Amino acid sequence: MPRLFGRFALSVHPGGPPGPLMSVRVVRAEIGSKDVTTRTVVPTVAQPRWPPLQRVAETIATPRRPFPPHRHEGVEVLNYVIEGSAYYSVDRNPPEPLLPGSTKLLTAPTSVSHAVNPAEGRTVRWFALVVTLPAGAATVPRLQSGQAEATEMQPDGTVLRHLVGPRSGVTSAAGLECDAIEFRQAGTAFRKVGHDRRAVVYALSGPGMVDNDALDAGEAALVEDAAGIALQGEPGFHVILSSVPWPSPP
Repeated sequence: MPRLFGRFALSVHPGGPPGPLMSVRVVRAEIGSKDVTTRTVVPTVAQPRWPPLQRVAETIATPRRPFPPHRHEGVEVLNYVIEGSAYYSVDRNPPEPLLPGSTKLLTAPTSVSHAVNPAEGRTVRWFALVVTLPAGAATVPRLQSGQAEATEMQPDGTVLRHLVGPRSGVTSAAGLECDAIEFRQAGTAFRKVGHDRRAVVYALSGPGMVDNDALDAGEAALVEDAAGIALQGEPGFHVILSSVPWPSPP
């Protein structure tokens, strides 16, 4: 097991030398309300960059304060609806309904416009993530849709929703994998990450812990050089775990 030194863990292998340092850093969201209410953990003043992740945020919009159309290029954009309902549109295509559990993954190697418009009289809350596309990973825009259904409760007391990755039916050109993890019983859940990936654990509700670091709603744990992480929580601790390839420095 790793030994913790502040926010770093040194992997120890029996009979062998120590492994690489694992970094877990907790960052608080900055709240903006110019157009809609948004909690942003990347980029912020404290965390201006976390490549290849360009943006990690949670947004609440209403019919009076919709999320305006905007363009993306050279990225993949994940939108996952937590609560409420809305309509999602790409360029001039007809809008598609969004319900709780709806997932949209937009692959945009070239410039693409999209928007989220709350349904009439409804408020919508969603999680969004933007990741840089590797060179040559995609050549034409693509939109994938999913409806993340909850699994049965796992032996560790959690319920999972697979948003992006092998078990979701939604595949990422950038290698993004993403799960929503909700604790229904108090316990500890271990999740694989990989030393060649960067991960972000965003808390929708809390409190809980990520490898002995406290994590509350609206905060994120940024993880790198980790084979895996331990999530500790009580009923109601709800996080989104996202990871993406990022080679460790030589």
